[in-house]
Amino acid sequence: MTRKTTPRRRTATPKATPVTPRTVLLAGLGAVVVTRREALRKLEAAAARVETLRESADAAAIEAGRQVARLRGQAEAIAERAQAEFEARFIKAKPAGRKPRRAVRPAAKRARKRA
Repeated sequence: MTRKTTPRRRTATPKATPVTPRTVLLAGLGAVVVTRREALRKLEAAAARVETLRESADAAAIEAGRQVARLRGQAEAIAERAQAEFEARFIKAKPAGRKPRRAVRPAAKRARKRA
């Protein structure tokens, strides 16, 4: 059995609207309304983005403050260890029982021989 094909329905082509001052005015008003609506949507979207950007900037600032505090603590710990090592090596390492050395005296001038 073969299928019978049904003829396709043709869609009616829209008739062109005649260009009159009235149609031009209505088209212009429609364009203004659509433009205004889109502009309002864009403004609302921009305002929402400003809020999200502000929130993300606040969160980034808080996180940066935390990292700075953590790094400051690490730096202070390193500085304390370095200070302790310096004191152990150079200040406290001097032997206490020894007398300090005397300053070196300049050599005495030789007496001239008389002839």
